[in-house]
Amino acid sequence: MVQDGRSSTDRRSLIKGAAALGALATTPFGVPEAFARQAPDWVWNPMRWVQINFTEDDPGRFDPQFWLDFIRHSDTQGVCLSAGGIVAFYPTKVPFHARSPFLGNRDTFGDMAKACKAMGLRVLARVDPSVLRADAIAAHPDWVARTIDGQPRKHPADPSLYLSCPNGPVSFEWLPQVIREIAGAYPVDGIFGNRWSGGLVRVCYCDLCKSEFRAFSGLEVPGNLLNRQDPAVLAYQRWDDEKRFAQIKTYNDTVRSINPEGLFAPGSSWQRLDPRRLRENFRTIYADQQARSPRHPIWAAGRGAKEAACILRDGPIAGSFNVAQPEFKDSVQSIDETLAFMHDGMAQGFRPWLIKFKAELFDKRWVEPVRRAFAWHARHERYFRNTANLATVAMMQSLQTNSTYRGTGSPSMEPISAMTAGGNEAALNGCYQALTEARVPFVLLDDRDLDPAALQRYKVIMLPNIAAMSDSQCATLRDYVAAGGAIVATGETSLYDQTGADRKNFGLADLFGCDFAGRIDRKVDNSYIAIAGPHTLTRGLDDTTRIAGGSRLVQVAPHPGTPRAPLRLIRSYPELPAEMVYPREPVSDQPMVFAHSFGKGRVVYFPFNLDQVYWEDAARDHLLLMRNAVAWAAGEDQPLTVEGAGFVDVSYWRQEKSLAAHLVNLNNPSAMKGFLHETVPLGPFRVGLALPAGTRATRVRLLEAGQEARFRRDGNRLIVEVPRLDLHEVVAVDLA
Repeated sequence: MVQDGRSSTDRRSLIKGAAALGALATTPFGVPEAFARQAPDWVWNPMRWVQINFTEDDPGRFDPQFWLDFIRHSDTQGVCLSAGGIVAFYPTKVPFHARSPFLGNRDTFGDMAKACKAMGLRVLARVDPSVLRADAIAAHPDWVARTIDGQPRKHPADPSLYLSCPNGPVSFEWLPQVIREIAGAYPVDGIFGNRWSGGLVRVCYCDLCKSEFRAFSGLEVPGNLLNRQDPAVLAYQRWDDEKRFAQIKTYNDTVRSINPEGLFAPGSSWQRLDPRRLRENFRTIYADQQARSPRHPIWAAGRGAKEAACILRDGPIAGSFNVAQPEFKDSVQSIDETLAFMHDGMAQGFRPWLIKFKAELFDKRWVEPVRRAFAWHARHERYFRNTANLATVAMMQSLQTNSTYRGTGSPSMEPISAMTAGGNEAALNGCYQALTEARVPFVLLDDRDLDPAALQRYKVIMLPNIAAMSDSQCATLRDYVAAGGAIVATGETSLYDQTGADRKNFGLADLFGCDFAGRIDRKVDNSYIAIAGPHTLTRGLDDTTRIAGGSRLVQVAPHPGTPRAPLRLIRSYPELPAEMVYPREPVSDQPMVFAHSFGKGRVVYFPFNLDQVYWEDAARDHLLLMRNAVAWAAGEDQPLTVEGAGFVDVSYWRQEKSLAAHLVNLNNPSAMKGFLHETVPLGPFRVGLALPAGTRATRVRLLEAGQEARFRRDGNRLIVEVPRLDLHEVVAVDLA
């Protein structure tokens, strides 16, 4: 066995250190008693997590005492430790479960797990069933994933390894043995699944997959998943969903057969699964997002939190962040980038979850900033134990639209989320960006989960080109608006049924106040919108008679009696040569917005791709249109308003006896790339907070500044002065 003499820490010193630390951790969580009575499940307790991903050579090289000290000083309450799957970091007896060759007589996972339990922490064991070695393939050729021509799938980064089939014996027979061994031998509270659903495989063409899919659908496994109009692709997605739920049940049952309070927590691949069924199987969500690519916006972590919250609905959610550079795991990325990503997730409801690849440290620049951030979160924990999101605006996301809609251009190969992947990603991103820039507190809403009672939470629902909608979904939204709700819709919303098949008319034509005129202009160049104000929808556009239009127009026929719209189409005309750039006809009579009442509610409909062109071209005028549409549809101020300069993400939460309004500084001075290398302070800001009925503010503090806030009462609102925003200010209001 290979052992490195640079580390003198052995098992005895590890346990001794843990005992000393454990003596200090008599009340590790401090959960408010009333809240604990409401939520006795242990998953509500941990607010801060650390995940240590061991590498094969970590045993004997890393310093366990460093990690125990960091966990204690950062007030971490839960840990996730690499246990097995690809590499076993404990003395396993499961066949073909490869032990680390550096393990020797150590029990790296077991010793750390026991030490952390001695400190009063919750412990998850990380397993990964996605990779096989040659000896396992030789003994069990049915375990490996196969290409369309039947060849074993090699790992794309390490050709000595192979990818396992996610639908066969490795997932349903071998991994349960590993889980049973870990849960039976060690004090773990659950199992964390990494790449549990296939990860890099995408589509497997092994004999088992082909025969099971044929029995399920009567079809052959599709050659790829890109053609979303192929019945085999849609059937494969349904079959894959069933396999994933079968896995979740198998792993949950395996853990609970040993520890009735245990759980299986899939870190990823849950977004595309049915929300209702997920809530039946999940008690919490640990979202494995980690970092953003250079092509992702800085609000990616906040979006991940909103997505997890809309799936779990008011349950505890944790979101990961990684201190490493994405392609250079042993080097640390800009700490400003890391902290901005983490804090935006926290502001939108995530409990922070640090991931560190490799337990041995080469670059410690992240240690003190993350420790301070965790300690700050711990000091103010009561203001992060949210019981309700007070946003009254929801933005809908739609898997069926993303899967069936034929938009312009190619789908992004690197979507921000599994839920944005597909033909409608640009519209979703543009709407999200506009709401964030407009500082509108909002949540995400899944179109598979349109519970009428849940919709009553929201004053306005955004429908960013939600093209594919069932009759039932249309009816639910119609009832919602008639009862007093409001919608803001764009483009081809409701123009197709749930399968993506064309409708002759909008499913929501009565709400929109217009009919589909039978044509979509799919590529429109150099068209404009004439402004006919004053109107709430044209606020901020008073000194111009025209703004840029859309690149995809839906031809519509207004219903009789429709009032003259404040936005009208100026038809496209040549953009070159310069001498020829002028309109060939006057402003048309074609409305570019429909805004009217329906029942007790309100409707705004833009018959063009407003959100998509905002994402692609970032014209400020399109931001103003979406901001104004929300304001007109709501008919009242948002529960949280923020006045002041800069790009700030906001959210507004209630806790048991308090309120917390979050302001996160997303200003990015890195002009050439997306990653932040410096945080530039902003301020001052004036923050308006609507107080929930029957409450009274007794104290208002600024948590980042660490001081009492200056505020005044204005009717049922508090007006709070925030002199400066460094990264993440929280206006914390204690209630009587």
